[in-house]
Amino acid sequence: MPNISPVKGSIARAARVLDVLSLAPDGADLNEIVERSKFTKTTTFRVLASLRDVDYVFQDPASRSYRLGSKLAELARVADRIDIGALAERGMTRLADMSEDTVFLSIPEGHTSICINRKVGAFPIRTLTLDKGDRRPLGVGAGSLALFCSLPEEKRAAMCRVNKSWLADYGVTEELLEKEYQFFQTNGYALNSGGVVSGMSAIAVPVITDSGRPVAALAVGAINDRMGQARIGNLLLPELKREARGLADRLNALEKENRI
Repeated sequence: MPNISPVKGSIARAARVLDVLSLAPDGADLNEIVERSKFTKTTTFRVLASLRDVDYVFQDPASRSYRLGSKLAELARVADRIDIGALAERGMTRLADMSEDTVFLSIPEGHTSICINRKVGAFPIRTLTLDKGDRRPLGVGAGSLALFCSLPEEKRAAMCRVNKSWLADYGVTEELLEKEYQFFQTNGYALNSGGVVSGMSAIAVPVITDSGRPVAALAVGAINDRMGQARIGNLLLPELKREARGLADRLNALEKENRI
């Protein structure tokens, strides 16, 4: 094998690991990546650690498998490629115009939720509890909570274990999350009523594709006075669910195209 410079070699090894993960949408564990990349276990682990440091890769705390990270989606946006944030753009604008409130789009990454887009409505008092790029533990905030509640029981338990101290920073316990899960099951949406910022509330629904995984969550946030049950049930929730279904349909169509 010809000698190459360390920098060029490091980039080439990282690219090969990313290529392997791009062919494993449900993730791959260390041994699978070693087998497919043809690297030693030590080299593979070192490359994965470097990629995790820059958010190009993350490790699922429950399965211990590795997956591509959101930072790559950010790079793809710069290159004008399609990502969930771009696909949701029009629907989020419609929601913000209709409600005059703030609309958030979050995606799951391992044990965290990342806000990848935000649209601000015309109402004078704005709810800016999340900015693009902000991260929270799964279960904190409406969108993050909708993602958490869409996971199976074993994954919810794993998230609680991994995030225990981080959740405590927000005053959130496993018992509280279980109550929020029961509310979600009964009502079909997640509700954050002043749990992050006093006087501000938000509701959210997950975006679930045909694969069955929650790939994102759409949320609408406003001051408490604008989040009464009548407004939620008659206006916000139906529109939020409609846009979530539309986004899931667009993602499903793209997945089918990519398989051809």
